[in-house]
Amino acid sequence: MPSFDSARNCHIVRIVYDGPGIAGKTTNLQRICNVIPSSRRSEMYTPAELKGRTMFFDWLEIDGPAQNGQALKFQLITVPGQVQRAYRRKPLIEMADVVTFVCDSSPAAIPETMRTFSRLRALMRRRHEKLPLVVQANKQDVEGAFTPDKLRKRLKLDASVPVLGATAVNGGGVKETLLTAIRLGVHTLRDSRITPLAKAFANADALFDHVLTFEDAPNTDEVVDAEELHIAAEDMDVESAAAAAQLQAASLDDLEARARRAASRNRSQSTSK
Repeated sequence: MPSFDSARNCHIVRIVYDGPGIAGKTTNLQRICNVIPSSRRSEMYTPAELKGRTMFFDWLEIDGPAQNGQALKFQLITVPGQVQRAYRRKPLIEMADVVTFVCDSSPAAIPETMRTFSRLRALMRRRHEKLPLVVQANKQDVEGAFTPDKLRKRLKLDASVPVLGATAVNGGGVKETLLTAIRLGVHTLRDSRITPLAKAFANADALFDHVLTFEDAPNTDEVVDAEELHIAAEDMDVESAAAAAQLQAASLDDLEARARRAASRNRSQSTSK
């Protein structure tokens, strides 16, 4: 639910960008930086990145339209798309006010899009309050890409869920997706109970400190919506896919440990200045 930041005297609404790895979540935030003047946004912050993949989160805060004379800010946060990093993803989605699900609409990526969405839907169903959702059908420039209407049917989305086409790498559809999420966020501000801002979301550094606590005792319990996991089994070799995922996780672990240490050093250096 939306928060009130007493230190800055403003309301905070969190928009979490979810979706499979390499679907375009980080690209969306990069393009948003290009279209919103620096006077109305923070700098984009990414604690660690490996081979173009977000390991923890991306953070960007933008000014929203004032509500009843009260300042409003939107925190845009991406989550890691890799299945083996789900323990970092779940707590951020659970704290979201709006979720923007970024899909890779290319035919080859649809099974992974559906698997990731099934996990999101399971998390959404655990919420006590309804979590507004926007779906971005990204990579519309790929040959054979699923159209927004076709993707809506494949994901079994209700007609009330906005599904927007995009080619985020060129900026296409990025602003439209953001504005749709902002409208939904404003509605939550009007209709939901406002809570004090949690310390973990005071700023990007505080969120990184919070996310690092997940490393001490990661919650790896898989949250899956079994109804949504019936994903054209003939289209994939499950054992091969599992083996590939295991190898990928192993190859990333060492690199990620180094990235985590480097991120911590950078934070220590910036704090000492």
